Amino acid sequence: MNARLLQFLGIVLIAVSAFMSVLVYQSALKVAAGSSTTFISAVVISWAILGLPELAVGLWLLIKGTRAARIGDVSSRVIALVQREGRIGLEAAARELGVSVSDVADVAEALARRKFPLVYLDAAHGEIVSPGAVSLQESLLHLLYAQRRMTFDQISRVTNATDEQIVEALEELSRAGKFRGTIDRNSRVVYTAEAVAELPRAITKCPQCGGRLEAPVLPGEEEECPYCGHLIVNRVD
Repeated sequence: MNARLLQFLGIVLIAVSAFMSVLVYQSALKVAAGSSTTFISAVVISWAILGLPELAVGLWLLIKGTRAARIGDVSSRVIALVQREGRIGLEAAARELGVSVSDVADVAEALARRKFPLVYLDAAHGEIVSPGAVSLQESLLHLLYAQRRMTFDQISRVTNATDEQIVEALEELSRAGKFRGTIDRNSRVVYTAEAVAELPRAITKCPQCGGRLEAPVLPGEEEECPYCGHLIVNRVD
């Protein structure tokens, strides 16, 4: 969901919570009829039912939207910087962009989960890396860790590798014990072991229109239905 929309919805719910608080207070005054104990109990119970849920959800949406907006504002600058440098440390990137190291790390993690990830975070070395600037094997390890599954087309678009090169690199990684997963050559999709384990909990049909999805939506993922535009969210249990 759009970051600004999340912020707007959060503010609306907080405002609703404030309105409900006033309404609860006025109603409790009438119900309590002069008893302070009854008045306090009525306010607390009523507000917990009518005002607290809106406040909690509103604050969560506002925080999430603010973080998403901050990440979105920095994303394009991070991509341009990393593609120019090939790879760059988090601290160096933060200094150049004038933001915090944690913001840069959050941006890199978010970018690595995009459908076509132009950069990824190498947490072990504290660097942000462009897939095209390193070996195919190194790119595959980090990209698949972030994505859990990728099509050959996705991999090819960000690494310029052919199907044969992708399969060869994955087989070498598998022999070295660095990659555990499945290479489906028929559908041209690579699944990590984690993705394979989560396939039984994946969403394969749109809950809105019933259309069969080209790729299952794994837990923790969200995807827009290509038929009706409904945002399909597979929440983590």
